Amino acid sequence: MSFRLMFRLLVLLAFGWSSAAARAEEPQRGGVLTAIHWPEPTILNSAINSGFAAAFISTKIFEGLVEYDREGKAVPGLAERWTISPDGLTIIFHLRPGVKWHDGVDFTSDDVRFSLEVWRRYHSRGRLIYANVTAVETPDPLTIVLRLSEPAPALMSSLNSFTSPVMSRHAYEGSDVPTSPSNYKPIGTGPWVFKEWQRGSHIILERNANYWLSGKPYPDRMVVRYLPDAATRSAVIETGEVLLGAQSPIALSDVKRLSAKPNLGATTDGYEYFAPIVTMQFNNLQPPFDNILVRKAVAYAINREQVVRNVWFGLGKVATGPVSSKSKYYTGDVDTYPYDPKKAEELLEQAGFKKDSSGVRLRLVYEISPLGAEYLRLGEVLKQQLARVGIQIELRTQDSASSTRRLYYEYDFKFFTAYIGTYADPQLAVYWSKNIVKGVPFSNASRYSNPEMDRMLEAVQVENDPAKRMEQFHQIQRIAARDLPILPLFELEQLTVFDKKVRDHTMTFDGPFSNLAHVWIAK
Repeated sequence: MSFRLMFRLLVLLAFGWSSAAARAEEPQRGGVLTAIHWPEPTILNSAINSGFAAAFISTKIFEGLVEYDREGKAVPGLAERWTISPDGLTIIFHLRPGVKWHDGVDFTSDDVRFSLEVWRRYHSRGRLIYANVTAVETPDPLTIVLRLSEPAPALMSSLNSFTSPVMSRHAYEGSDVPTSPSNYKPIGTGPWVFKEWQRGSHIILERNANYWLSGKPYPDRMVVRYLPDAATRSAVIETGEVLLGAQSPIALSDVKRLSAKPNLGATTDGYEYFAPIVTMQFNNLQPPFDNILVRKAVAYAINREQVVRNVWFGLGKVATGPVSSKSKYYTGDVDTYPYDPKKAEELLEQAGFKKDSSGVRLRLVYEISPLGAEYLRLGEVLKQQLARVGIQIELRTQDSASSTRRLYYEYDFKFFTAYIGTYADPQLAVYWSKNIVKGVPFSNASRYSNPEMDRMLEAVQVENDPAKRMEQFHQIQRIAARDLPILPLFELEQLTVFDKKVRDHTMTFDGPFSNLAHVWIAK
């Protein structure tokens, strides 16, 4: 058995709990759902900033036309039903009646039409997902019709609140959408109403007493705390001060100790929708990473098995490309870059980077992700490994807002680490040249541009033949591995850690990034 599987089994068996292990009990009303997540968001609307920090809050306030159940099947959300024409060129959504925005205004099809334009313009993957939507019709307040130039197979896999949050048109009228105050004091239709954001401390959401799903949510309030220190996050979970933590909120070195606590549970369920891959993204338009030989040399120089084992304690698997091995579209038939420092040095020599008198070929700054302690440790490991082939790196740390500005607004970097989602239907917009959009977080920051890749990414969005589509996805993975504008490091496993009194927290394909309307706290 691999170290990765052994550690995963240790986590689940030691905690002795998973989302499926909760007893069937009658939900109880009341209480405060305290949660932790990191880093703190810079904005509270995942249509404008598609990162996980924004989405953890956004998905509780805003809703999507659909949700996805534990198996990934689309189920009604703000749309109670829908029909797709046989040719795939018309999709009609029948909206749920009686839904109101948190300020009491009626929810209508005009809100969906407005939102779709926002998704298409500002979301990091929206340009690709909704590229084929040519017209949006609103024949009445509860009907919205999408007309497509070609079928869009990925569209129906992208309509949850994480990717496509439906926004209130009237709340944004008269303002610039990306900078609107409504992104910081959002008005949604969801089970939780925005109450307070104390920067550097917490966000408070109140129970929506007028939620369309009668009787839910059960708790009176949800409080999300932002604690930069992983040891502190472990402590507040251990003491019961916090009841729920998403995306491996504790230091992984604390897992063994916390597993001895009888009140705690953990699960890797609820991350299937994302299937995240930790990547190293190169600035393809700046030396030295405008040279493919250097990008490949770095790939050979990194011992990714060691990174997974020693930094992430086995909660991962070395990746071969931008599509997770969990996806039905995955192929391992691609160029691979096993750990081979000698090969790395040969490529650097070939690229013209000779060692100086101190044995250094390149001096570079590496951007540390603000996501947590593991990413700083990753930087330290990379510094050691790259030094062995003559690449000396300086580690630069910064807060989330500064990092986003540097990477996605200024393109002022050499290389950095970020994780990307595979999602139920891989969009892979970070490889699409039309998604090089300055100022859009989590878009194509590497500025990779290849007409062949563009054609394949656009073709797979409209292909309805399953066999042809499968081959297109395989070809996309082969091109990505060949050109290596982005180095997939490993497929990341994530944990939701919780007090066992918190029930029904993982009911969907997107787990803690659902609206948590069903969660309740046992007395």
